[in-house]
Amino acid sequence: MVKIKRLADVTDSFLNIAPPITDQELQDRNDDYPSLTPSRFTLKSNIQVYRPTKFKWKELSKEIQVNHCANPFCKNYGLPQKRFKIKSKPYRYKIIGKGTSKSIHCNPDREKPDDIPTLNCSSRTMSNWSLVEEIERLVRINSVIPIQPNYKFHRDNCSKVNNPFNDPKGFYKRGKSSANSQKYQCKECKKITSVLPNKKENTTYNQKRNDIVPRFAEMLINRVPVASTCKILKIGRKTYYSKLEWLYQCCLEFLDTRETKTLENKEFDKMWLNTDMMMYVLNNVRRKGQSKAKKGTTHDKQLPTQTVVTADHHSRYVFRADIAFDFDISFEQIELDTKTYKDDHLNDFLSKNGRFGNYYAYPMKPTLNDTEDMRHYNAKLNEFNIRKDYVEGLHTNHTYTAMAQLWLIKQQVNAKKWRLTTDDDNVLITSFSRIFKEEIKQKKAYHFICRLDKTLSRQDAFTEYVNSIKDLKEWAKRNGFEDFSLYEIAKLFLQIQLNHHSFHRTLHTPLGEIYREYANNPIEHPIGMMDRGHRMIDVATDISHLSNEALANLLVSVNDNAVNSFLQEIRRSLSVLERPLVTSRGDGKSYIYSNFNPKYAQMAITILRTYYNFCKPYETADKNETPAQRLGIADRVYDWNDIIYKR
Repeated sequence: MVKIKRLADVTDSFLNIAPPITDQELQDRNDDYPSLTPSRFTLKSNIQVYRPTKFKWKELSKEIQVNHCANPFCKNYGLPQKRFKIKSKPYRYKIIGKGTSKSIHCNPDREKPDDIPTLNCSSRTMSNWSLVEEIERLVRINSVIPIQPNYKFHRDNCSKVNNPFNDPKGFYKRGKSSANSQKYQCKECKKITSVLPNKKENTTYNQKRNDIVPRFAEMLINRVPVASTCKILKIGRKTYYSKLEWLYQCCLEFLDTRETKTLENKEFDKMWLNTDMMMYVLNNVRRKGQSKAKKGTTHDKQLPTQTVVTADHHSRYVFRADIAFDFDISFEQIELDTKTYKDDHLNDFLSKNGRFGNYYAYPMKPTLNDTEDMRHYNAKLNEFNIRKDYVEGLHTNHTYTAMAQLWLIKQQVNAKKWRLTTDDDNVLITSFSRIFKEEIKQKKAYHFICRLDKTLSRQDAFTEYVNSIKDLKEWAKRNGFEDFSLYEIAKLFLQIQLNHHSFHRTLHTPLGEIYREYANNPIEHPIGMMDRGHRMIDVATDISHLSNEALANLLVSVNDNAVNSFLQEIRRSLSVLERPLVTSRGDGKSYIYSNFNPKYAQMAITILRTYYNFCKPYETADKNETPAQRLGIADRVYDWNDIIYKR
C-alpha cells in the first residue's frame, strides 16, 4: 500500500556526503587560523581544490571532481592534477587570478615538449563540495517522504507492547474514522488508536475544500493572478499557498511513479537534450516583522533569478526545471560552517557554501595577523544583517545549478549516446563539458551551439525565414534535387558545404603529429526559423571523426525549439513569472505580479512541467500526443484528476 507522504525538508538526508577534509586538516586550520594571514592560510589549502567530494546516493558510492581542464580539444581535458617527476617537478595545472575570481590554468607540457601541446586553457574553479550540496538540494526539493507516525497503542499501565501490524489478534477493529483510517482497540487496556490511512483509503488526507483543487490547478497554469484566484474561489491568501503546496506534492508523487520509476526501466540509444536558462525578477521585499525604519537599506529592489530548464530535443519532454535559489539555507547555517571550516580565510572553491557567491562565508572578527580591519568587518556584517531582513534564502551561482541538473539527468536517463544543444552561454558550455567529460572523450557526446540574432523584429525574422526557403528550393532546382523534401535538401546542402568548412583548426607538432583546436567558425543553417530568422550552428566538441554525411544529419536537426517552447509556456501560463509590464508613464518596467518567494515559483514551474509533459498534447504532421507519450513513458493523455486523486 502507498503511504501518505509529505514534502521533504532540510531535516531529510538524501545524500550521505563525506566532507572533503580530514580531521587532521581541520585541526591544522584551527591552529593556523589565528596566526597566519588570510593569503598564507588559503595557500596551504588550495591543493584541496583537486580533491573529489565523495557521497552515497541510493546506496551507490559516487564522487565528483570538476576542477580540471574543461576544453575538450586540450590534451589535459578531464585529467586530474599531477606533479611530474622531472626537473623542478612542475604541476599539470596552476591556479591563477586575483581576489575571488580564480581559474585553473594548463601549464605547458615540459615532460614531452615536442608532443601535442596544451592549449593555454583557463577553467573557472568550482567547489566540488558545494556542487554536491546543490545536487542534494535539487533532489530534496523534488522529493516526497512517507509519513512515519509514532503510534501509542496501549495505556501506560498496559502489560502489552505489541501492535496490530504484527499481532492483529491482540486488537479489535473498531471501524473507520472520518478520514477513512482504521481504528484499533487493545483487547486488554481498551485504548482506541487511529492509524494513518494509505493513499487508496484517502487521497485527500488532511485537506479541506479539496473539491476546488482541479479548478485551482487550471487557474494557476492559465495566468490567473493570485488575488483573482482567491476572489473567484472564495479563499484567503494562506489557503491559496496551502493548495499550491498540496498540488505541488501531488505532482511530485505522480512524477515519482510515472517518470522516475518508468525511466529506470527504459534505455535510449541516443538522448538529445536542449538546455537553456530563463531570468525572472524576484521582488526583494522585507520579511514579515522587519520594520522599514531600521537603519540600512538594500539597493536591489528586484533580484534577477535564473531558471535552468532541460528538455528532450525530439519529444519536447521537460526533464527538469530548477530555480537557482536555495530557499532553505539560513545565515545561521553559513555562520556555523564558517566557524567550523574557517571559510572566511579560504577561497570560495574550497567552501561548502561556495555556490552562494559573496555570501559563502559569514564575516568573522579580524584575527591578530588579519589583513582586514574592523571597519571592513563591520561593513560586511552590516551587509549580511540587511540581507537577513529580506526574502529568506539565497541565490545560487547558476553554474552550480546547471551542472547539478545535468548530473541528475545523466543518472536518471539510461542513454548510450548524448547530444546537447544550447545557445552560446559559457555557463552551459562548461557545465556540459565537465559533467559529460568521459562521454565526450569517448566520442559518445557532442555539444552543438545554436546562435540567433535576438535583435530581429518578428517581421524581419519571418522575412529571413521565407527567403531561406526560397533560396534553398532554387539551389535544389539548379542541382536536380527538386523532388526531395525540404529536410532532405537541407541535409544535401550542408553535406556539400562541409567539404570546405571546418569547425576546428588542424595543427601539427614539430614531429608531424596532428591535433585540433576550437575554431569558433559556425555555419549557417539553410532553413531559417519562422520567429527568429537565421541561425548559426557551431560545435564545441571534436567531431573530426564523423563523415560529412553523418555530420550533416546532425546539423540539420540542431535547434532549441524544445526548451524554448517550455520557456514560452512559463511566460504565458504563470502570472508570477510573466514578462514585466511597462509602467503607465512609459518610463520604466513594473514587476507588480512577480512573486515574493522563489519557493512558490519553483512549485509553480514543477506543476506546469507535470501538466505540460503528461496532459498537454501537441500536434505534428504524423501524431497528436503529449511529450511523455512521444518519449515512450506514457500510453495515454492524463488529466488533473489523475494527478491529484492518483487514479
